[in-house]
Amino acid sequence: MSPALADPNLGTTLDDRYRIDHLLALGGMSRIYRAMDKRLHRAVVVKILNDNFASESTVRERFESEAVIAANITHPNVVSIRDHNVTDNIVYLVMEYVRGRNLDQVISERGRFTPRQMLSVLEQVCHGLGAAHSEGIIHRDMKPANVLLADTGEVKVTDFGLARAASAHTQSATLVATLSHVSPELVSGAPADSRSDIYAVGIMIYQMLTGRLPYSETNAAALMKHHLDSPMPLPSDVVPGLATDLDELVQWCTEKDPEKRPQNAELLLDEVIQIRSTLSEEQLDFDADTLGGIEDLTPGSMSHMPTTVQQRLDDWQREREEARERRWRLQGTGATADGYSLDAQLDSEATTIIAASDATEVLDLRDAQATVVHAPTAGAGSPGADATAAYSRTDIETFGADEPNEQDPQPAARSPRGEKRATKAAQKQWRKEAQVPTHRLRKPRTAAQKTGFIAAWVLIVALVAAAGWFFGRGPGTVIRIPSLNGLLQEQAVSQMSEQGVPVRLGSAFDDEIAIGRVVDSHPATGENIMKFQGVELIVSQGPERFEIPQVEGKSLQSATELLAEHELAKVKEVREYSSEVEKGKVISSSPAAGKTAARKDAITLTVSKGPAPVQVPALQGLSEDDAAAALESAGLRLQVGDPVYSREVPSGLVAAQSPQNGTAEVGSSVTVNLSQGPEFAQVPSVIGLGVEEATRVLEEAGFTVKAHHVLGDFSQTVRMQSPLNQSIELGSEISIYAF
Repeated sequence: MSPALADPNLGTTLDDRYRIDHLLALGGMSRIYRAMDKRLHRAVVVKILNDNFASESTVRERFESEAVIAANITHPNVVSIRDHNVTDNIVYLVMEYVRGRNLDQVISERGRFTPRQMLSVLEQVCHGLGAAHSEGIIHRDMKPANVLLADTGEVKVTDFGLARAASAHTQSATLVATLSHVSPELVSGAPADSRSDIYAVGIMIYQMLTGRLPYSETNAAALMKHHLDSPMPLPSDVVPGLATDLDELVQWCTEKDPEKRPQNAELLLDEVIQIRSTLSEEQLDFDADTLGGIEDLTPGSMSHMPTTVQQRLDDWQREREEARERRWRLQGTGATADGYSLDAQLDSEATTIIAASDATEVLDLRDAQATVVHAPTAGAGSPGADATAAYSRTDIETFGADEPNEQDPQPAARSPRGEKRATKAAQKQWRKEAQVPTHRLRKPRTAAQKTGFIAAWVLIVALVAAAGWFFGRGPGTVIRIPSLNGLLQEQAVSQMSEQGVPVRLGSAFDDEIAIGRVVDSHPATGENIMKFQGVELIVSQGPERFEIPQVEGKSLQSATELLAEHELAKVKEVREYSSEVEKGKVISSSPAAGKTAARKDAITLTVSKGPAPVQVPALQGLSEDDAAAALESAGLRLQVGDPVYSREVPSGLVAAQSPQNGTAEVGSSVTVNLSQGPEFAQVPSVIGLGVEEATRVLEEAGFTVKAHHVLGDFSQTVRMQSPLNQSIELGSEISIYAF
């Protein structure tokens, strides 16, 4: 039975939200599924830890912390983390679903990439990995299987931090990284950092350029030894014709010493951009006639594109209608014993009506006071009866005690307290009436005065209105300067003009902002100004360019210092053999002298390595004079070393040389050792010794032994030997006879 059919997770729903639909991949520590987010109706990827990892509390805690850290990486080239959960029974992570293939599948299907294709993928990988490195997050398991190539052409890095969670398991040491891409420091037990990711990226570069891994062994010990000791093979050894810059890029990323690698993905990205700008079109499109262009990395058919949101909503609505029909069929069987309908129990989303008595009501205090004044007196013994009666009496005494009751000609008798309140109320009323004037103190205004008064008011109103317009919507309106940096000049001017702000233009050189885009504004972004004050926009003229000086024939240090004096401090060194230019001197510069370059541009200096090495001739068997002549014709010198014994080479002829083959620098010396002929030695006597002891003695003396058992294997004591007590050549055979 296949894993998919036997998988107990298929068809289940996690936390009533994620329906597991399809098994995508099996990993050493988890299973990866395509699932449907039933709440947002979109496809997602769910990674569920295997039971042997999920059962470890340390792994669960670290998995949760790593998921939170990885979720903080927000970048178009990083697969986003959507959700996670850690329970006693299951530990899972929800990620963005990317339609496409991983880089490992693409390399397996198509083989190697062109340099342009490789650099395009690598640039996006560096963008995503750089976003993580800038947050102090290390991937720890960079490999082609963790790089996704979406059908839309995007490249996304996935699986951040999960290898670190697995390392908490007592038996998961081999899962901390993939052996084919593990860095030397991890093999030796040192902690991982951003440079460990760079090492793995260097192996990915080699894979994309060659279509295979640099080390073909499958044995774990052999692979780890390669990462520790073996030099990284060059891509051009497998694919002749690749640019030297690509070999150097692989070597730089895979240096055994982490200090010699790019320190993070952002620095590697700068080098990738520089290499792409330096290589010619022919170098970038090497073998493009068979490998294609960048567009060939993504499938041409779009028939497998995801369904639209509307289609998913239609499916969801059909599911709800089918569920509702099932509830109606169940409801037709009757209500439950306690009076609740079955439909009400099943449909948890049904809307309920709040009773009117539960509603909140707003009361007017004036209505409440009127109610208290005119309400009948509470009965004796009822709560609040005394307070209501007192309030009623106070109002009657204050507002109507002095007026006789039409139904009762005799006024009610007042208490002393009532008399005092009535006196205070009368004094208060008198003070109010005393403030009202009884006659006019000035003459009424004439018609002319009234007209002037109206005109003055009209003028004041006009001035106030004008001031309101000036400071509200006119030139005096206060506005905040928006962010204009990076906009095209026309866009920035149009944006400010629409708000009625005058614009003044200035210019400046800038190494980062493109020509015609705004570098800065005065006042700066966020400051408040009145519209009539205007704003000055500083527009980029592009990077300032400087003329490259003549550096041919100078030492590398002198050439570098001269370029720095011309504001060109970014220098890249390339070494080449030259029989015309002295070793260590500059052969040429790129761009050439007289051309111009910006500060950020790298100037490539080609430095001489001296004459090209020559092939060392084979000298064994030649006389000293003949050997010297052969070396002289090759541009080398003869140096005679100590004589040596040789059974194969006659005395006086060359028996050995160093170096024996390969190449050597022109003018260097080759050491030869002349033969003294074979070496002689005295044969020791072994008569009376056992066969094994006699054999050991003769072999240590430099001879070979042939044993003869005269009486079979029972005879172990040497009784005869040949030769005996003679001086013969070392390595000769000695016969011994045991009986």
